[in-house]
Order: sequence, then structure tokens, then C-alpha cells
Amino acid sequence: MRDLVRILLVALGFATVALVIGLVALRVAREARERRRTVRMQALREVVLTALMGEPDEANRARSDLRGRTGPAWTDLAEQAFAMMPKIKGDSHDALVSLLVSKGAAAHAVALARSRSQVRRARGAYRLGALGQSEDLSTLLGLLRDHAFLVRRMTVRALGQVGNPLAVPPLLDALTADPRLTRDVLAALGRIGPVAAPQLRRELRRSLDEPSPDRRAALTATGLGVIGDVASVPLLVAALSDHGQPGLAAAAADALGSLGAPEAVRPLLGSVRRPDPELRVAAARALGAIGEPDVAGALAAALCDGDHETSRAVAGALLRLGAPGREALETSASVYAAEALAVQRVRQGV
Repeated sequence: MRDLVRILLVALGFATVALVIGLVALRVAREARERRRTVRMQALREVVLTALMGEPDEANRARSDLRGRTGPAWTDLAEQAFAMMPKIKGDSHDALVSLLVSKGAAAHAVALARSRSQVRRARGAYRLGALGQSEDLSTLLGLLRDHAFLVRRMTVRALGQVGNPLAVPPLLDALTADPRLTRDVLAALGRIGPVAAPQLRRELRRSLDEPSPDRRAALTATGLGVIGDVASVPLLVAALSDHGQPGLAAAAADALGSLGAPEAVRPLLGSVRRPDPELRVAAARALGAIGEPDVAGALAAALCDGDHETSRAVAGALLRLGAPGREALETSASVYAAEALAVQRVRQGV
């Protein structure tokens, strides 16, 4: 019996040693593969950079090399090229896109976007956005309804890169359905830029005529501020009086502040006295951003607002109005005026 136990223990020891050796060998092999891959990708990076920014002769040779790659060599090249694209601008970026498109990268990205794997679909969305081809807009718009949040989020970012204003209503639909996409949708609208303005103005006009219980109208107003659409000021002023749609009046106030619209000063002063605390804070913040010193006296009257957030916002706005605002704070008996002046002194190191 003892001999059997001894034999089993020896066998177990050998098995353990073999397992450890096997695991070490696997790790060494994996690290060696990673090192080889790193070297290979670095070499590809140098070839791509030479093709884009090298001297004419060496650039032509590098482009011929890139165009001639197929199979795994092209797969590695495409991966490296897509990783580099966010860091490359101007003509070099356009040249890289042209190379990728000529090698079928757009079709491959569409195929990835239709994969069963959410990781592959997200990768496909990223690549379609990086290529910026409006021809593939329908594929991306379809992905906005994907069941996976990762895919939807990557698609929103991709639509911002493509920059087609037709994506604006679907982006707002996606945001209305999933508020977690708020930051991404606003960033996408910012990337689409001024060409998104007509669609956003149409959306806001429709919301004022046909109110809805969600925050879609508020997010539309915010989007107009993000893209800097001065032509939307009258619409945003009208939205200050909308108190039925969640957050719309406050979002309109913030947008007017972002736009620096002096014609909105009087309506914003009226909004500082509205019952809605969120609107009062946003209106005060907007008045500070616009920076009309003549409103200091009227704004200072709101320092004694019963809501401390509003009073702090008013004090902060007065500080931004320069000498008239500071004078109003110094002559006020409000504790929030004293607080704002003390914070300013600390920041200035006085």
C-alpha cells in the first residue's frame, strides 16, 4: 500500500512539474509571438508613413508595396492603418483612406458590421466611421438599433466622423431611446458641425409645435449650442418659455449662453425669476457667459433667491461681468456675494 502511495506521489510530482513547464513554455511562446507582432506592426507603420509623407521616389515604392499586399499581409496592414488614422490629418489622411477603399476596406467593414459578434460589429462601425464614406450611411444607421450598447455607441461616434446631416434625426432617436448616449451624440453633432443646423432647427421647431414628454427637445437645443448655430437664437429664445417639455427651457438658456447672444439678455433676465430652479441657474450662467455688464444691477437682485444653487450661479455670473458685476457683489449683503468674492481672491492668490 505504501509503495502504491509513493508511486502516486511521484507521478503527481512529475505531472505537476510537466504542467508548470508547459505553462512556462506557452507563456514564452506567447510573448515571442507578441514581440514578433510588435516588430512586424512597427515595420508596417514605417512603410505607411513613408507612403504618406516620404520623398516622391520612396513614397511611390512604399505605395506599390502596400497595394501589392494580400491575405494576412493585407490584414495586418489594414489593422495598422486604421489604428493610425485618428492621428493623421489633411492630405495624408485622404491618401490613406483612398488606399484602404481601393483595397476593399469599406466592403470588409460592412461585412464586419453584419457579423454575429458584437465586437466585430463594433469594429465594423469604427472602420466605416474612419473611412467616412457616406455611401455606407445606411449600414451605420441600421447599427443604431443594434441590441448591444457597445455597437450603438461606436456607431454614434462613427456617424460623427462621416459627418452627413441626414444622420441627425436618427441620432436624436437613438439618444431618446437610450440617454446613456448623450455625451456621444452631442460630440457627434459637434463633429457634423454647422451642416447639422437645418435639421436641428427643424426638430426644435417641431418640438415647440408638438410637445413631447421626453428630453428630445432639450437635447436638440443643446445640440444647436454645441454647433454654434447663431441663426437658431430666435427659436431658442422662444424655447425659454416652454415649461412643459423636460429640461427644454434650461437647455435653451445654456445654448444661448454658448452662442453669446446679446439679443437674449432680456429674456434670460426674465428667466432668472422663473419658478423652475434648473432654468434660473441656467439663465444666470448664460448671462455670465454673454457678459453684458449693463445687466449687473438687475442680475444682482436675484442674489437673495431662496434657492442656494441659483444664488451661487448669479454670484458666479456677476464675477464674469467685470467691474460692474464685482461692484454689485461688494455692495450686496448676500452671503453668496461674500462667498464668490472670497473664492475669487483665493484663486487670484490675494
